Amino acid sequence: MARSTNSQPTQGVPSPSRTSSKAGAGEVIAASSGDTVIITDILASAATTISTAAAGAGTIIAYAPAGASNLNQAIAVPTSSGVFSSAGNVTINHYII
Repeated sequence: MARSTNSQPTQGVPSPSRTSSKAGAGEVIAASSGDTVIITDILASAATTISTAAAGAGTIIAYAPAGASNLNQAIAVPTSSGVFSSAGNVTINHYII
């Protein structure tokens, strides 16, 4: 059977792993209509609140202490939502589905 040459992403199939960073408080991962961010790890230079709006507003996704938060279970962010940090330098490993 011939292999498909369709290069379009398939809905629900995760993208390759990505890393996004932000120096200081603010948007770490930009919102994208119809996409869901799946967070796998959070690294922070200071304790921070990860949420869907600036300054810890919106839906609170997680509280991350300073250091590495190697998650045992991935965290799904509400579809079409960005990811924000309330403080410190933050790096987030994630997938997009």
